[in-house]
Amino acid sequence: MANYAIGLIAHGGAGKTSLAEAMLYRAGSVKKMGSIEEGTTTLDTEPEEKSRKSSTQSSVGFMEWNGHTIDLIDTPGSMNFVGSAIGAVRVIDGAVMLAGAEPGLQSQTDQLWEFLQEYQTPRLMVINRMDREQANFFNRLDALNNEVGNIFVPLQLPWGEGEGFKGIVDLVEMKAYDYGNPDKPKVVEVPQEFAERVAEYRVKLVESAAEGDDELLEKYLETEQLEPDEVRRGLVAAVQACQIVPVLCASATMNIGTDLVLNAVVAYLPDAEARKSQRRASESPPEGFSADTAENSEFAALVFKTKLDHYAGKLSVIRVLSGELHPADEIFNFGANKSERPAHLFKMLGKDHKEVDTLKAGDVGALPKLSSALTGHTLCSPKHKVQFAPISFPDPVLTYALISSGKGDDEKMSLALHRMIEEDPTLSYGHQGETGDFLVSGMGQIHLDLVLERFKREYGITAEYVLPHVPYRETIRSSSKAQGKYKKQTGGRGQYGDCWLEIKPNGQAEDLEFHSAIVGGSIPRNFIPAIEKGISESMQKGIVAGFRVIGIDVTVYDGSFHDVDSSEMAFKIAGSMAFKKAMEAAKPVLLEPIMEVEVIVNPDHMGDVMGDINSRRGRVLGMDNKGNKSVVRAEIPMAEGLTYAIDLRAMTSGQGRFTQKFTRYQDVPAAISGKVIQAARKEAEK
Repeated sequence: MANYAIGLIAHGGAGKTSLAEAMLYRAGSVKKMGSIEEGTTTLDTEPEEKSRKSSTQSSVGFMEWNGHTIDLIDTPGSMNFVGSAIGAVRVIDGAVMLAGAEPGLQSQTDQLWEFLQEYQTPRLMVINRMDREQANFFNRLDALNNEVGNIFVPLQLPWGEGEGFKGIVDLVEMKAYDYGNPDKPKVVEVPQEFAERVAEYRVKLVESAAEGDDELLEKYLETEQLEPDEVRRGLVAAVQACQIVPVLCASATMNIGTDLVLNAVVAYLPDAEARKSQRRASESPPEGFSADTAENSEFAALVFKTKLDHYAGKLSVIRVLSGELHPADEIFNFGANKSERPAHLFKMLGKDHKEVDTLKAGDVGALPKLSSALTGHTLCSPKHKVQFAPISFPDPVLTYALISSGKGDDEKMSLALHRMIEEDPTLSYGHQGETGDFLVSGMGQIHLDLVLERFKREYGITAEYVLPHVPYRETIRSSSKAQGKYKKQTGGRGQYGDCWLEIKPNGQAEDLEFHSAIVGGSIPRNFIPAIEKGISESMQKGIVAGFRVIGIDVTVYDGSFHDVDSSEMAFKIAGSMAFKKAMEAAKPVLLEPIMEVEVIVNPDHMGDVMGDINSRRGRVLGMDNKGNKSVVRAEIPMAEGLTYAIDLRAMTSGQGRFTQKFTRYQDVPAAISGKVIQAARKEAEK
């Protein structure tokens, strides 16, 4: 009995969860097919998923089909939740991708396709929703080949479309399936009306199969014929080498074609034994660790998902990559440098957990209450320590400042977000010390909106987002000198400190460059650090608009002191006074952070993207191609890109994506600088 781990992957709305439900029902894992509309599907378990009618996290189910075990991972289609899908892609043997049969733009999951390519994950394509109005199998097939490359090869053709969709023609077996009764389809001869088209696509299929095997290719070139078993053999080789993607058709909600999808999974996709690439051991094993090999018989697994369950507590969802695990076995976690003994082992079917006494190589399972395990961690036997390459998650692209209505909510929000990040590593948060903002970052608006919904539902916190403050900087453009003299006499011992400073521009150095040129003891050496401290503290709030000062080189070169009244405090104040005076005379300017952005879009959106970059005061650095995508590298002021993730998706119908990183500070244009200064001073007065 072979074991398969399969991921369902597609853009939102293609019907992944409906197909998963139909597969579980057809295999007998569930007794009744649930409905997305009614919120009764097995794998959409969270309240937000039911209300949105869309998956927000990957969910796991299992089934048996024709004597084989299939672990099924249903992934979210929205790029807002791409992290959950990436975790699944990392551990699956093969993928079942979906596309809707209806006309119109469908934003394919390009990023996930790239991950599948990187991991060389074999895949099938199901053109779903064949029962929908205006469904057209052949138009969608052409669109797929135009989008990705001419690698999609039909294994099946639809018997009717839209309301007339009633069955499927199998091009391998050259038989038709009549789904008058979806639970018991009838095998019949291929209807004569399809003879010409069936013959055309049969030739393409056989050619693709022949190209997967040199021996078969030689025979095909001689005879132009292959037997069904030979076609299957060639297809297996071509699919598992990622040379072609077989295309099937279905209507998940009508349960038409579900059984044939399951047949194709076990016929053409690799099982756990055949596929080893998801093991991807670290290139340089840590000290005391062994290199992972296919011969390793000891337990090793990768945590690809973490779930905080209301009843079971923390669940670490794993793919076992070698050996076996039993309850209370010792497992070592290199990521936390800790050993633990899970008391229970589970197989998961949505929110239901079936306790088992063994998880063996190839299984997807869940381990409860591992205190140290996080997504991406390797778990292994202490007898044979291995470490797998961790899962690479994308950086967040949208950041908001979070404000709440209740006192003391910051601590509660931090605790809640910490728990959420355990489940979703593409979420992050932190306090911005300069601006005081409580920042939350994620993969998009929907992703971050979900945080607020969970705050309210799970923690009783009411909060909202506002745009974060931009961390502007201040600097100088010329040199200047100034004296700071602090003298105070109030009876008894007074305060006296006197220093002369020279300040110069110093590029964009974040830290103060401080020098002492005091000679002859005009200022005792023990007071010099106090002057430096006074300058450093003054640099935290500049004179232009109260922003931090950078790029300053300061030299203290003269001054005076009093034998009795001088103190560290007096010289600290004198240093601060001198710095502020010198800065006023050194042409102070306001700086804004500049982000380097890489945007990946379809070529037909390039004009819109370029125009939008220019409208944001951006500067295009270069353009390139990446496969069939266009790549734009540009610089955009942070202030102009706070909502870029939302705007780009709207501009490209969900197909564009981007990454960004801070590159430098530059002068704020005069027309904008005045507004920023006015706003900053107004806020400081509150």
